[in-house]
Amino acid sequence: MAPTNKLAWKFPLKKIVFFKIEVIFIALLALTVFLLSFQEGWFYSLITVVIFLGIYVLISVIVQKIRKVEEHYQLSSTHFQVTRKIRNRVKKDKVPLKDIKKHKLSRRFLGGYLITHNKKHLLFFNSKEELDKFDRYIRKHYKSRNKKVAKKKPAPKKRKR
Repeated sequence: MAPTNKLAWKFPLKKIVFFKIEVIFIALLALTVFLLSFQEGWFYSLITVVIFLGIYVLISVIVQKIRKVEEHYQLSSTHFQVTRKIRNRVKKDKVPLKDIKKHKLSRRFLGGYLITHNKKHLLFFNSKEELDKFDRYIRKHYKSRNKKVAKKKPAPKKRKR
């Protein structure tokens, strides 16, 4: 089977419930709630944190069910395409790879962005493997795009004295 020159992924997968950055932020909020309610006693603070987390998870799941966000990313040898589905609305962005000026990726939060001539395109990944594949693909594209053919200069002529 010949190797394909395309890369595609879908975000979010069904198994992902919360983003990493969301979990960190909620953990900090839960710690704040615990510390602020600690005056009443540790048991009361623990119950308050459990209620806070329960309300947050309930609201988050309801919003995810209502909003139904889905993103499909496709990267080929000539262009990058993002298809965003939000409920019944579909938005497609197609960017030629030659228009990409810069890219930045975060392995910790599994996200990043591409900067083109006129727009910033956000990227989301399900795993570090997807992020690494994308990074290798883009870096390979940059190398082939920035490869310059070195011209041989003729040897300098010797001057007669």
